[in-house]
Amino acid sequence: MAHAHWEVVWERVRAGQHAVVIGPGPLPPAPQDLYVLHVHCAETDTQGGVLEMVQRYLEHLLGEALRPAERERAPTELGLRHRLLGDTPGQPLAALLVEACNRLVDASAGRLVLLLEAIDTADTASVSTMVQMLKHPGWLRLPLLLTVQSTPQGALAELLYVLCHGDGAAAVFEMSAEAIPEEVCPTFAWEDLPLEVLRVLRAGSVIGATFDAALVARLLDEPCGAVLERLQWATDAGAPLVDRGEGRFTIASEAIAALQSRLLPSLRTFWHHRLGDLLRERAESAARAPEAVPAEPWVPSTVEAPQAETPPLLSPERYAELFTPAAQATASEDITPVKAAQPPPRAEHPRPMGTSAGDSTRAAAHLQAAGRIEAAVEQYLAAIRDVAAHGDAPRAYALIEQALPLLDALPSSNRRAVLRAQLWLERGRLQWHGVLLGAPSTLHDALASLETATAALPSDAPAAVRGECAAVTAGICYDLGDIGALQRALVVLTESSQHLLQARELLSAARLLSDQAAIYVRLGDPVRATRFLAQSRELFEGIWREAPHDRVALEELAETDHLLARLPLHIPLRTGREEEAVAVGMEHARAAERTYQRLGQRQQLARVWESMGRLALQGGHIIQAKEHLTAAHTLQRQLGDVTGLARTTAALADLCVRTEQWEDATALLADSVQLNMTKGSLSGLAFNQQALETLVQATAELPGGERTRLRDALAEVEGRLAQAETLFGRRQPPSESAEAMVGAAG
Repeated sequence: MAHAHWEVVWERVRAGQHAVVIGPGPLPPAPQDLYVLHVHCAETDTQGGVLEMVQRYLEHLLGEALRPAERERAPTELGLRHRLLGDTPGQPLAALLVEACNRLVDASAGRLVLLLEAIDTADTASVSTMVQMLKHPGWLRLPLLLTVQSTPQGALAELLYVLCHGDGAAAVFEMSAEAIPEEVCPTFAWEDLPLEVLRVLRAGSVIGATFDAALVARLLDEPCGAVLERLQWATDAGAPLVDRGEGRFTIASEAIAALQSRLLPSLRTFWHHRLGDLLRERAESAARAPEAVPAEPWVPSTVEAPQAETPPLLSPERYAELFTPAAQATASEDITPVKAAQPPPRAEHPRPMGTSAGDSTRAAAHLQAAGRIEAAVEQYLAAIRDVAAHGDAPRAYALIEQALPLLDALPSSNRRAVLRAQLWLERGRLQWHGVLLGAPSTLHDALASLETATAALPSDAPAAVRGECAAVTAGICYDLGDIGALQRALVVLTESSQHLLQARELLSAARLLSDQAAIYVRLGDPVRATRFLAQSRELFEGIWREAPHDRVALEELAETDHLLARLPLHIPLRTGREEEAVAVGMEHARAAERTYQRLGQRQQLARVWESMGRLALQGGHIIQAKEHLTAAHTLQRQLGDVTGLARTTAALADLCVRTEQWEDATALLADSVQLNMTKGSLSGLAFNQQALETLVQATAELPGGERTRLRDALAEVEGRLAQAETLFGRRQPPSESAEAMVGAAG
C-alpha cells in the first residue's frame, strides 16, 4: 500500500471501525492524534500467546488487573454444591478483554486503536478467542487494525470473515506489489564473536525467538549483569539483536538457525532439560505462595459482626421436619448415606492453587525437547488447569491436543494412564463449563469425555483423581436433569466418596457428600439432603478442630453452613413451619457470615448477605431484607461480581414489588442489565430476564396512570435485554424454586 493510502486506514480507525491491511511491507508512523496499542504477533514473548501480551498492555493502561483478586471460583473448584449458591464458571477471557477494551475507549475519547501486526503469525488459541470477541456485532467498541502478510487460512480466515461481515464490517486494504520496498538482510558472521558472547546467544536461541536475560543467566550459572554485558558486545558487533526492554531480547528465526547450526545435540538437550526444570520450579514456587488468614476480621460498617466464633451445631432431624417431602424421594431409596469417618490429627491442608501457565507451558516444551515426555505432560496438565481458570478455553483445548499424542508414543504404565485420564477429565470439564457459558459444546460431548477419562484410570489410581472424575460426571448428569442421569450421579458420587474415606482423603470425601446433598435437593428430598450436609459438615468441623489455622477447612465449613441456610429457598416448607425454617436458615447464614468476615472473603460474604436478604424476605421481614440486600448490592458493585449482583438485583426487585416501589425496582434492574451486557455475563442476564418477568407480572394490575408511568421504563429494560439476547443469545437461569427443579428432574 502506498504511504498516501494509509490516511484512509487511519481515518477509518478514527471513526471507530475495524480495518485489515493485507500484504507485506513496513508500517508508517502512527498519526499523533491516535494512541496505537501495537503488538507484533511474530515477536510475542510469552507462551500465553498474543492475547496475553494484549492483556499486559491493557492492565498497564488501566492500572489494575483485568480479573479482580476475588474472582469467581476457578473451574477446578466448582462442584454441584456451588450450583445451589449460584456459582458458575467465571467470565471467559473474551469477555474480560472486551470489557477492558471498551473501558479504554471511553477513557480515551475514541482515540485508541489496537494494532496487531502480522496477525497471520499469531497462535491459534488467541485467534480463536478473537473470533469469540467479534462474533457478537457491536460488543467490542475498540477499533482493530490487523496486518496480514500471507494468505489467510484456517482460524485466521474465520476471524477475517467474522470481522468483515458483522455490523461495522472491517474494510480490507491490499498492498500493491510495487509499494513493497526491497530489503537486503545481510548474513551476520556469528562465529566471529567471542566465545563467551556466542555462548550467551546460543543459550538464548534455545529458549526461543524472544528470551529473558535473567533466564539465560540461570541456565548458564552466570550473573545477569554479565549476560547483559555480553549481549551489549554482540550488539556493538552488529548482531541483529533487538532489545525489547526489561531484559527481553528478540532474534530472527534465521539467526536462531545460524546460532544452532554447530550446537552439539547433547548440549542442546542438556539445556532443554535444565530449562524445563528451571521453569517448572518457577511455576511451582508461584503456586506455593501462602495465603494467610487475616489477623483481624474484615467487618463492613453496614452489618455488625456477631461475637461468637464457633458455628452452631446442626440438628438434621429438626431441619428435615421443616420441609415438605417430595414424591420423587422414593426414586432413590437404594442410595444410602456414607458413614463419615472421624478425621485423625493431620497437617494443615495446602490450598489448591494454579501455577503460572506461561512458565508451565514453556517448561513442558523444553522437557519435551529433552525427551522427558512424562514430565512434559505433567507440565501441560498444570498449564491447562491454569489457563482454564483464567477463562482461556481455546488455549486449554490446544494444550490438551498437544499433550494427548505425546502419551500415545510411550509404553503403557499406570502413571501415564492416570495422566491420560486427567487430560480427558479437563477436556470434559471444559466442555461442561462451555455449555454453562453458552459455548456450542453439548452435555453429551462432555459426558463422553468423562467416560473416556474414567475408563483410562488404572485400578490403583489415586482416590482423589477418581473423586474428581466422579464430581465432574455428577455435575454433567445434574445438568442433563432426567431421573436416570441424577441416579447415575448419585451412584458415582457414593462410590467415590467411599473410596476417598477409605483412603483418608477426608476433605475431598466431604465435598462429594455435599454434592450428593445438592442432587437430593433437586430431587426434592430434604431428609437425605440435610443428612448428607450434616455428615459433610461433621467432617469439615473435625478437620478444622484438628488444624484451627487450616483455611481450606474453614472455607468449606462456611460454605456448608451457607448451603444449609439456602435450603428453605429451594425446598417447599411445611405449612405453619415457615417462620421456624427461616430462623434456622438465618442461624446457619450468620455462622457462614462470621467465618467469611474472619477470612476476609468479601465476595462470598456478599453472597451470604444476599441469601440472608432472601430468607428475611421469605419470612416477611421487609426491613431486615432490605438491609442485607442493600449491603450485598453495594459490596458486589465494588467487587465487580456481576453474577452475584444480578442475583441480588433480582431479590431487590422482588422486595420492591412486595413494597410496591416500582420505580426503584425498574431502575435497579436497568443498571444491572447494562453492567451484565458490558461484562458479557450470560448467567447475570438470565437472572435479569427473570427479574423483568416478575416486575411485568406484578405491575400488570396497577391502575392505569401508574402503569403508564412505568411502561416506558420497563420497555427500555426490555429493549436492553432484547439487545443482549441478539448479542449473546438467551439462557435460562438456574431455577430458584424447588417445584421447577423437581419438574426438570421429572
